[in-house]
Amino acid sequence: MEQPTLDNFPKEVLRKIDIQRAFIVSRLVVAAERLQVFRLLHGKRMTADAIGRALKVHKFYLLTFLDALVSLNLLRKTADIYWNAPLAEKYFIKERSIYWTRQYSKECVQAYEALTLLENVLTSGRSYDSLKRVKKPRYTEVMKRDPRQAEDFTQMLFHLHQGDAEALANYLDLTERRSLLDVGGGSGVMSIALAKKNSALRAVILDIPPVCKIAAGNILRAGLAGRVVTQPGDIHDPLPTGHDVIIFCDIGPLSKQLLRNAFQSLPPQGLIVVVDMYLSKDHTQPLDRLVSHFYGSSFPRETWAEMVETVKAAGFRAVKARNMYRDVWFITGIKPHRRQSS
Repeated sequence: MEQPTLDNFPKEVLRKIDIQRAFIVSRLVVAAERLQVFRLLHGKRMTADAIGRALKVHKFYLLTFLDALVSLNLLRKTADIYWNAPLAEKYFIKERSIYWTRQYSKECVQAYEALTLLENVLTSGRSYDSLKRVKKPRYTEVMKRDPRQAEDFTQMLFHLHQGDAEALANYLDLTERRSLLDVGGGSGVMSIALAKKNSALRAVILDIPPVCKIAAGNILRAGLAGRVVTQPGDIHDPLPTGHDVIIFCDIGPLSKQLLRNAFQSLPPQGLIVVVDMYLSKDHTQPLDRLVSHFYGSSFPRETWAEMVETVKAAGFRAVKARNMYRDVWFITGIKPHRRQSS
């Protein structure tokens, strides 16, 4: 999925946005997506009053809000009629699912709120949640209680990881492999791509029950119900055996214990695959992972080289790391016949 980065906007639009105003402008875009302005206008033209009524936007701000989106080249207008510009159609309709609209835009708002206290965070060393005395439950617990949240989050990731999954399927040679365990496999996007690429491969997605239910729907729509299945469970428990490939994709910080569990579960010559964004050796890239540190994300903060050493320390050998798709790293390792000393 292609992101609407600043270079996609016309130069005449970018000239109007200095670095301080960019924060405000980006917040306007997120508000438009949260209110589903672009989805409302998909394939039609509407008056400002009709848009305001449909989205419940107050008349005091309505025209200024819509005209700001015109100025950003996201809407077009003639007199009092508005419609989507090609830029909005591409990035907010064709490139994004409704799940992305609902979930990612909500996460953006949470990040904006956290960043209002950035100076306090930097000078105190405390997190936003600590400063605000907010105790957030684990996202897995939220998804167990809220089916809508589970659907939005899981399907957002299905949309987000399509490119990663295709790249991984083209990179990995699994022709001699028979069974894959996708730990914390969520939407099933990785298992589906790998099963499509390797006709002899069967896959099991291990995740919490609400997520498994959503993954099962994706598997069915992909026509792979006979070869890809779900297994409800806790990824922190000992992992199921009987698989010659274990994959961890974007599950947050990957603990040494999880890697040791994978080592114990795999047979000799079993393959481990780790897929995630990791920092460069000099810790300056990717920018997305660096800035996420300031609003309380749980993304890994290791370099790819450090993760390679962690995988080796768990007992795996022939460990390789490849940056094959954007900022995403594929790290693989083989379980030897006999565990060797580090």
